[in-house]
Amino acid sequence: MEGNALAVLGLSAQEEAVYRLLLRSPGIGLLSIAHACGTGQDDAQATVARLLDLGVVRADADWSALSGVDPATAVDRLARLRIQGLQGEIRQVASSRHLIDSLAEDQMAGQRAAVSELQQVEGLDQVIACVDELSFFAREERLTTHPGPILTAALDAVRTSDLKYLRRGLAMRTIVHADALGHRQVDRFASELAQQGAQVRGATGRLERMVIFDRRTALVATDPDDITCGALIIRQPGLLAHLLSLFEYRWSQAHAVPDELPTSAERHVLEVMARVDKDEAGARELGMSLRTYRGHVASLLRRLDAANRFQAALAARERRWI
Repeated sequence: MEGNALAVLGLSAQEEAVYRLLLRSPGIGLLSIAHACGTGQDDAQATVARLLDLGVVRADADWSALSGVDPATAVDRLARLRIQGLQGEIRQVASSRHLIDSLAEDQMAGQRAAVSELQQVEGLDQVIACVDELSFFAREERLTTHPGPILTAALDAVRTSDLKYLRRGLAMRTIVHADALGHRQVDRFASELAQQGAQVRGATGRLERMVIFDRRTALVATDPDDITCGALIIRQPGLLAHLLSLFEYRWSQAHAVPDELPTSAERHVLEVMARVDKDEAGARELGMSLRTYRGHVASLLRRLDAANRFQAALAARERRWI
């Protein structure tokens, strides 16, 4: 046998082997073909059936005597069939421009997907709904910031969403600004989150409003001072990387909530203490009574474990309270 020389005409190696065998041994039956080719009788029968369809084998009524047709006739017939097949393929290739529309649709779908990497939602209700939906599909970790007082209208919804998330056993890190912690409801909310397993830290510096889900999707307030205006949903990897870096930086600068961050009024007192020696002048500058001012000073000295105002100012700077 000469390998699969007839492959160019569309015959497999097995089909060529059977055809050559029938040229050498005309009149043999299926059992002899199977034995000579080292295959089962069913495989031999399938091969012979294919050669009969191609017109290169002759058989009697019960296939007991099989023989190959004249090689010139067989090659001519196979060549014509092969050419017809190739012509059909050429026609298909030549008419393939209709595929452009289908491929263009895929391209447009990709472009639409790229646009969906940035999506804007408007209004507090829509923002809360998005947070709830994205939290439901989150599977690893949620990173959250609360830059200021949480609106009463939103607090219950935020609390429900956060606690539902934590009860699923997922990780959460939350940064709450001192201005928010100054409200009793928010203090209780932060404590409840910590009890449910969230890591909660407080911050005094600038804090952007964001929620990041599984490090793949972020929701950022369109107006940092008013979450009710709406939010931007971000899935673009480059922007997400910047937001993650920003969150990690803010987290590194924040302190655990049990450190009792100062209220907004106390931070103002600390800032004045660092510049003004006289209590009367400090109270006057802040527009509060002398008694109230001194009460804040005494509380801060005690919490900072400072012997005087100068030490308190230094300790406050070390803790990044001012």
